[in-house]
Amino acid sequence: MIILNESIVSPILLKVLEEQQIPVLEQGQWGVTLTSEKLNIQKDTEFFKSMEMDKRILTNSENGITLLGHFQPNSNEYIWSKLLKDKSQVRNLMKSLYPDFYFQDIDLSIISDLDKNQIPFPAVIKPNIGYSSVGVHKAKNEQDWDIAVNQLKADLLHSDGLYDSEVVGSQTVLIEEWIQGEEYAIDGYYNQDGEPVILNVFKRLFKDDYDTSDRIYYTSKLAINEIYHDALKFMKNILTVLPLRNYPVHFEIRKKGNRVIPIEINPLRFAGAGTTDLGYHAYGMNMYEHYFSGTKPDWNRILEEMDDHIYSFFFAEVPLEISLEDVARIDHAGLRHEFEHVLEYRQLPFQNDRSMAIIFYRSENLNKNLQLLQLDLIPYLTIKHLVFN
Repeated sequence: MIILNESIVSPILLKVLEEQQIPVLEQGQWGVTLTSEKLNIQKDTEFFKSMEMDKRILTNSENGITLLGHFQPNSNEYIWSKLLKDKSQVRNLMKSLYPDFYFQDIDLSIISDLDKNQIPFPAVIKPNIGYSSVGVHKAKNEQDWDIAVNQLKADLLHSDGLYDSEVVGSQTVLIEEWIQGEEYAIDGYYNQDGEPVILNVFKRLFKDDYDTSDRIYYTSKLAINEIYHDALKFMKNILTVLPLRNYPVHFEIRKKGNRVIPIEINPLRFAGAGTTDLGYHAYGMNMYEHYFSGTKPDWNRILEEMDDHIYSFFFAEVPLEISLEDVARIDHAGLRHEFEHVLEYRQLPFQNDRSMAIIFYRSENLNKNLQLLQLDLIPYLTIKHLVFN
């Protein structure tokens, strides 16, 4: 079962939905472009009634959680999802696993009055209920703090109306210690017996210490071997505080030495906007088939058959300093030429949430990725008009 709730829908996902006739609840702008003849589209009452038969449910956008709460407020899927969306609740839930981890939540309206001496810098500030990297900012010291708070408030203002309140909330803010180490993103699920299954392993790149964007993630044999067993152990540890079953997750963790700390756990979905498909391009992983069928990949075979290339995705967004209303078009042909070996170039409807394109590509090493982290995307935008004072 799946709730489709945005204009960015993976073609790989659509193919699986059509071939397996997975029950689909259509919601959002994209529905007008697809016909019900190919998909097993159901009405909301029929769809949620069949949930009671212990079918696996997935969303491609966390906006679907709001709908789930309306029709199935007492379901495990909604209860777990609502909990995992609340970052402060998750930190409290995992206190027994990470007793020394610092965090606190505070009302946004009084955050400017907070005594900075109470904060053990370096720290991270983020919406308590959030999505992607919206509103996530770092502060190394007191001097950084006011800048981070102002940036957070501006981000929440920009995102107002783009997401449901259960996806991005603006009432409370989470302050937590700045987690050091290499960052990884994992797609996986818990099967009907609660056994954790890993479907994707990605590593995140940053252009500097303050970068919180989702611009580049990559995978390789080395990256997978670095974190796979730690990620699986983390998924097992979660079961000691939350008995997840038939449940998909996308989570981020950081590792430094032997210390592995979770950043967040995202409910009922895989990597957003179809970026989870990097695994398909890198090692032939069809995570949708595995999840809906309840099967798991043979990672030993995958690693044996993988080559030594770096496989990455570049998530291109209209820069925040540019108003979306001023953008006439995107030079996709020009942007594509920035990449050496393009595996797939997906144009996205930037008018919705600044997402311009997802580029899946292959490279010999990380040098190209390090260059692309610095790439200015403004030259690839055609602006409707320029106003000079």
